[in-house]
Amino acid sequence: MQPFFPPEPRSSDASSDTMLGLLAFLIVTASGPAYAADDGSALHGSEAYAGVFVGSAEVDNRLIDVDGFANWGNPGSVTRYGDAGFVGGVLIGKKFDFGDILIRLELDGTIGDLEAQTNWLDPSPQGRDETAVTEFQWITTARVGIEKSIGSVTVFATGGLARARIENFVVDVDFGRNRPRMVDPDDSFHDRSTETGWVIGLGAEIPLTRGWMVRLEGLHMDFGRNDYHVNHSHNNTCGGTLPRRSCLYRVENELDVFRLAITRRLGQ
Repeated sequence: MQPFFPPEPRSSDASSDTMLGLLAFLIVTASGPAYAADDGSALHGSEAYAGVFVGSAEVDNRLIDVDGFANWGNPGSVTRYGDAGFVGGVLIGKKFDFGDILIRLELDGTIGDLEAQTNWLDPSPQGRDETAVTEFQWITTARVGIEKSIGSVTVFATGGLARARIENFVVDVDFGRNRPRMVDPDDSFHDRSTETGWVIGLGAEIPLTRGWMVRLEGLHMDFGRNDYHVNHSHNNTCGGTLPRRSCLYRVENELDVFRLAITRRLGQ
């Protein structure tokens, strides 16, 4: 047992490799030709652009109590927890004209206030002593898309890879009469890792003034599942008649982002 401490300070670790890649891509595309018309009409050749965005994101997490340890004797019970927060970031991209097909390649980086938690792992009246927390510290995506112009509006769909720095942890707190609240490290876990997943999105954009565009866009990201263990000392069973061993939690992390972006054509 040990005194209860808050989670360790969140890492400010940015994806330095990704940011260097964004900078290199920006330099290359800015120095290349851009043949788009200034009034936002149809693209001819290729077009590079960069911009900023703001919006909101909703975290959607699921914790599966595979062995029924927190929700004692109910293996496979699922606890969903989520929250919404503000996000912002930068994006860069390039469009290519292949006859009647318009393709875009795009990279972006996102930071924001994206944390969710729950203490409903144990739904019994005497429970609420185990808290699950998930935080997205940063997100990057690399996407390829196809677009179609309808008058002055361009609609597009994109998909590709997403990477995120995700912190998942469960804190079990023991307490009782005449005893201070204490974290039980044997029944807790704490993991911070960079995860790779997939992303799909839909959006629409319209021209503002010479070289400037505004867009609305929605993205869905899925970072798969990770397995974690508690009951490290095997001092309890995993629920019901299961043997004394480490007990499995499975965490799934998803994210929905809705954002407004302003972009500027490069090389005008």
